[in-house]
This record gives sequence, C-alpha cells and structure tokens, in this order.
Amino acid sequence: METKIKDITGAEITVTDLKEAVRQCRECLASPYLMPSGHTVGENHAYMLRQLLALQRRKREQGRQRP
Repeated sequence: METKIKDITGAEITVTDLKEAVRQCRECLASPYLMPSGHTVGENHAYMLRQLLALQRRKREQGRQRP
C-alpha cells in the first residue's frame, strides 16, 4: 500500500511501508537537530508519526469490518 503524508513544512512524503515508517519516526522523536525551517527533526517526526498512527488505526478498523 502506497500513501502520502506531509511533513511539518508541508512537503509530501510517499509511504510504501507503513510499519517501517512508524518505526523510523519513533526512532527519531528525540532528535534535537534543527531543520532549515526552524523545527527540530524530532518535531517533524512527531508530526508525521501522528499521521502514520491515524492511517494505521484506519487500516486496522477497515480490516475488522470486512467479513
């Protein structure tokens, strides 16, 4: 499944492996490094992680509704 999310600057990110994207975002949450936008890498990953977890929840709910 391929889907798109946005990072904190509004750039589109294509997600091809939802589970791996969630893992990667969780690993980078504490990153203190600043991006050119002025946000930290950790803030950016937290922003994207919220979107990924919502996608994951919807995917699970759709799976439960199918007979």
